[in-house]
Amino acid sequence: MIEHQWKELSKYFLDNGNRKLSKEEKERIKLAIDQANNLNELLQVAFTSLAIDAHR
Repeated sequence: MIEHQWKELSKYFLDNGNRKLSKEEKERIKLAIDQANNLNELLQVAFTSLAIDAHR
C-alpha cells in the first residue's frame, strides 16, 4: 500500500471503530494522520490515539 492509502484506512478505522473519542478528538487525530510524513509517524499517531482512548 502507498502512504495515502494507509492514511485513508487509518481515518476509516477511526471513524468506524468503537472507540470512546469525541468528534473534536477524532478531527485532531485525523489532522495528525494527514501531517504524518512516513509510516513510522503514522504508527506513532495510532499508538498515541490508542493511549488516549485506553485512559477513559
